Amino acid sequence: MSRSIQWNKEQPMDRQYADARYTTVAISNNDDGYSGLELVCSSKSSVDRVANIIFWDASGQFFVQTFGTDLPLAVLEELIAEAKATITFA
Repeated sequence: MSRSIQWNKEQPMDRQYADARYTTVAISNNDDGYSGLELVCSSKSSVDRVANIIFWDASGQFFVQTFGTDLPLAVLEELIAEAKATITFA
């Protein structure tokens, strides 16, 4: 059973928090059996991938990974809520 991203076109994350803007990008790999969202942080000096949330078909569960940075809890909670709302059965 595989899943796919079903975007709510009006509301993917685009959130300003302090001096940074957080946005989400859909990611998937049918060969490896996952779909998810990648969280990107844009600031004056850089654009960095800061986290992702993946749904693995094999385990039937979501997993969150951060990439060496602090994340505001409000942004992480919004990422999780968006993933639960947009990753659906295909």
